[in-house]
Amino acid sequence: MLCSKANPDDRAAALSSVLGSTVASAPAFERRAASQGVDLTHLWTAHQDERLVAATLVIPHPGRTALLMSTAPRDHPHAAQVGSLITATLRASFQLPQIRLVQALSSANESLRTSAWVSGGMRHLATLEYMERPIHTGEIRSVPIPAPFRVAPWNSADRSMLQALLTETYRDTLDCPGLAELRTPTDIVDGHLAAGEHDASLWTIAFENERPVGALLLTPSPSTDSTEVIYLGLVPDARGRGLGSALLAHGMTLAVQRPEPNIALAVDARNSPALALYTRAGFCALRRREAFVAHPAPYAISSTPVK
Repeated sequence: MLCSKANPDDRAAALSSVLGSTVASAPAFERRAASQGVDLTHLWTAHQDERLVAATLVIPHPGRTALLMSTAPRDHPHAAQVGSLITATLRASFQLPQIRLVQALSSANESLRTSAWVSGGMRHLATLEYMERPIHTGEIRSVPIPAPFRVAPWNSADRSMLQALLTETYRDTLDCPGLAELRTPTDIVDGHLAAGEHDASLWTIAFENERPVGALLLTPSPSTDSTEVIYLGLVPDARGRGLGSALLAHGMTLAVQRPEPNIALAVDARNSPALALYTRAGFCALRRREAFVAHPAPYAISSTPVK
């Protein structure tokens, strides 16, 4: 099996294989991606006996992360072929300075895709619960900020404070534990800033005696008709004191001023305190996704690009 960058003659077929669609739909997808500034140059193919058997697409994102998409395997032998292509794709991707973490998602019932991810060198990170609630209808329960805490909008000029705060909030976290260790604080903030349509007024910092102890980061996502909670975290000694509920309620009062009809989030299904918090606030589970990650450590990064 020969793995290589997609050539122009294979491009439409490779994209349709990744998307699970017809070749005729590939040009429209490319036009839509170009209009949104999505990079589709990292497209890979696997050929056997000159026949395209699998394709992968790596889409870089700010914060030196990337999303991996691939052909859906049809059976176990095909999953092994897709996995081999994923290995080659990751090895090549990690030669690029703008990629230091690759992520992939699958549905809970996609066992063949999971097999391909794992055989390709990715590891399972978490089962993500996607939750949502209407923001313009239904009661938004008022939860006062408990003493001695106070909240204020993030000062976008104080990025170093935010990076240090987020690092502290990851300590002993139940939400995708280990993920923060794979990224630098700079990359993490870069990724958050690029999510949705960033609005600094929707980023809130909680303080205790002038010490930053919590962060709630919201971003408008008009394409999904929602304001998204992209991060809610507290330092360890601020947990269990009512601040999480109050921060979330504060965020909902900000989101209700937005035109998007819903507020949405994703949470690690193992994080039972967060799940209980969101359920009490009226969020309902919509779907689950399995999250996988890969980073450069397992891959030999040679000085010669993979061909």
